[in-house]
Amino acid sequence: MNCFNHIKENAVASCQDCQKGLCTTCASLFSFPICRDCNKRRQQSEKKAIYKELFLMFVFGCVGYYLFSQFFGHHDSANLKTRTFSVVLSVLFGFYAGGALVAGWKTLTYITPSVFLFLPLVGWGIYFIVKFLLSIAVGVVMFPVRLLLHTRKLLSLKRL
Repeated sequence: MNCFNHIKENAVASCQDCQKGLCTTCASLFSFPICRDCNKRRQQSEKKAIYKELFLMFVFGCVGYYLFSQFFGHHDSANLKTRTFSVVLSVLFGFYAGGALVAGWKTLTYITPSVFLFLPLVGWGIYFIVKFLLSIAVGVVMFPVRLLLHTRKLLSLKRL
């Protein structure tokens, strides 16, 4: 078998995704044997997943802001300082809580074992309630961490 990109070169490896033959030069481009097309598809898929999570964080942050401002906002206050403080507090806590919920949920999904796949219906209800509450607690810590990691990953993917 010959290299897909260099017809005259013998293949020493094959792409892990599409099984195309790769010569020594092509096989050593990345940390494991993969062709450029498949690597580009993987990068685009990774970017899409990151953008999806960031979008969900934003949407849930907006919902959190709205709910927090509805329940704890002082909309009828005549004092401009009190109203401004209420809006800033709503943005900070509401938006952070909504985004943290998504970050915590994603983190728990990553570390949750697949044992829970065989639960009865009541077990699923309890599982989701517990996971929801844990997501908020874990998300408080993981929200800035995941934002930082996603930003670094997007910057590194942009450089490639």
